[in-house]
Amino acid sequence: MSTDQTSGKVHAAAPQPSDSQGQHTRLGFACALNESADTLTATPNRKRAKRMSFRSGQSGTVVRKGQMWHGRYYDDIPGQEERRRCSIPLGSIRSLKKTEAKRKLRTILEEMGLNEDAHLERVETGTRTFANEAAWWKESRLPIFKPSCQETMGSHLDKYLLPRFGSLPIVAIDERRVQEFIAELTRREHVWPNGISRRLSPKSIRNIVGVLKLILGQKVWREWRLSLPEIPVKEQRCFSPEEMRQIVHSSAGQWKVLFAMLAGTGMRCGEAFGLRVDDLDLANGRVYIRRSIWNGKEVSVKTKKGHRVVNIEPSLVQLLIAHLGGRRGGRVFQTRNGTPFCKSNVRRKLNQILMKLNLVPAGLHAFRHGRVSVLQANGVPGDLVKEWVGHSNLQTTSLYTHFQDSFRKQIARDVALFAQPFSATELRVGPNGPNFVHDAVPAGES
Repeated sequence: MSTDQTSGKVHAAAPQPSDSQGQHTRLGFACALNESADTLTATPNRKRAKRMSFRSGQSGTVVRKGQMWHGRYYDDIPGQEERRRCSIPLGSIRSLKKTEAKRKLRTILEEMGLNEDAHLERVETGTRTFANEAAWWKESRLPIFKPSCQETMGSHLDKYLLPRFGSLPIVAIDERRVQEFIAELTRREHVWPNGISRRLSPKSIRNIVGVLKLILGQKVWREWRLSLPEIPVKEQRCFSPEEMRQIVHSSAGQWKVLFAMLAGTGMRCGEAFGLRVDDLDLANGRVYIRRSIWNGKEVSVKTKKGHRVVNIEPSLVQLLIAHLGGRRGGRVFQTRNGTPFCKSNVRRKLNQILMKLNLVPAGLHAFRHGRVSVLQANGVPGDLVKEWVGHSNLQTTSLYTHFQDSFRKQIARDVALFAQPFSATELRVGPNGPNFVHDAVPAGES
């Protein structure tokens, strides 16, 4: 009999086993504890994932059964949520240490292909794959973007993402796989139609990964810490005021008017191509920007701030009046067939003029950078500059600002702290530097 000190209750003593029975019991209990300890450390977390495909891979569990090491692992059953628990003998405890048995089990699992993408594709039949999700995204979300974005994103999806992730289930696309994909893109070379081979730029790689994130959704990649290539700092070509004047004076016909409009307003080339006659208020020197042109189609302006009114100088007003010749409708700039201008054709014409003037080749965006720089150099309020060029914030406007070297030198002179030149005595270097006057050799001794 025994008494519980906390409750005062009396309990009957349990029958004690004999010496032989006790010895076997203690040995069996110790073996059970050892096996339980080995199993407990590697038991898969059932709350974390129901299937192997929810994890990056499995290494299995090694347990001791008598004089043998056994490997335990889980195998997926196609079409079922629950996994099957399997066991395989690895070898005698006398010939293998536990660490060696673990390595052997890992090798066996690799040979069975349980952690390969092909196995995940087989067991995940009927579940959501990246191709399924991409098809839904392409139909339901991609049309919301602007046409230019639709073309670029669709190209990234078809050319890079679907070949790499299309057959994989969504749950199998993790941070590790995406990081390996990024490394592959940095080494990949793109062959252009003219045969020139170039590697993808860091910006293109970031855009491709951005499309992948849009398709997967933030819940999937929220905690990822991907390493992406840095975008190198590149100086944008910017026309100086003198270069813009040379280009306009060297042009003829509506090319002269178009280049003068780009230089005098800083509008985007698509916005200039989309101008209609009723967008011009020449009596008050104003231009209303309401639309843009992309691939020959009318689209909305790039941002909400793109809808704006730009004031123009009197000389540009006179040039537009002469160009329109009394027309009251239609496009301001158009081809002979009445269609909008094409950006590549206009750029080609611009570079022909630059070549004749012995100037560095440039794109049409150099007019925009040049206009912002002129406005900033002349002290135009930043908010007005931002409004005229259609930027969303002043930080973007600052990126478009380029100061000419002559302007920098002039400003340095205008804000000079020491207006009066130093005297000869002040120009002598003090005791902390060489005394050139003292060390100089007299003229008669040379």
